[in-house]
Amino acid sequence: MADRKTLHVTVTAGPYGNESPISVFRLVDTALDKGHNVNVLAYEDAVLLTAKAQKQHDDPVWKDKTEHHTDAGKAHSTTAEFVERLLEKGKHEPHLNWYV
Repeated sequence: MADRKTLHVTVTAGPYGNESPISVFRLVDTALDKGHNVNVLAYEDAVLLTAKAQKQHDDPVWKDKTEHHTDAGKAHSTTAEFVERLLEKGKHEPHLNWYV
């Protein structure tokens, strides 16, 4: 696609504080699906979205609902795992660049 468009996004919200990062993840995912390149600048607290020190944790509300569990058997993926999946998806064309 010679005329591929590029979306530039800046995110400042850190993990788990509000829904903004999840909205960014959905926006990036949709843009890649539509064939657009994406550049994300994670700034301020958003640099923690990719922190590998995050740990999955059980959510007692969903403990008995296996359909809500991730492959690791926990109820919640970390934001770092979401970003990792997006980066894998955007490895080739269309391309995702994630800057911290």
